[in-house]
Amino acid sequence: MAFVTVPGSNGTWEYENTATAADTYVDSPGTVSAGVRTFTVPNSGGHTTQTYIKCRKPGKTLVNGEINKDFYDYRFTQGTP
Repeated sequence: MAFVTVPGSNGTWEYENTATAADTYVDSPGTVSAGVRTFTVPNSGGHTTQTYIKCRKPGKTLVNGEINKDFYDYRFTQGTP
């Protein structure tokens, strides 16, 4: 198990990069790889969305849940802190 910093979060979030489908909700749509769930949105022309499935604040042991990877990827590419 390895928690790593979420790019674009300015060090405020970590996700477990070894998380699997067993670490998320049973009925969650999509596939999980390296701690990220990828889901193709129905009737969207093939648009996909990605979610970090097992997240926490750095230095904490409590897992807070999921956060949207697309949002933080955008922030990272924009250089937003």
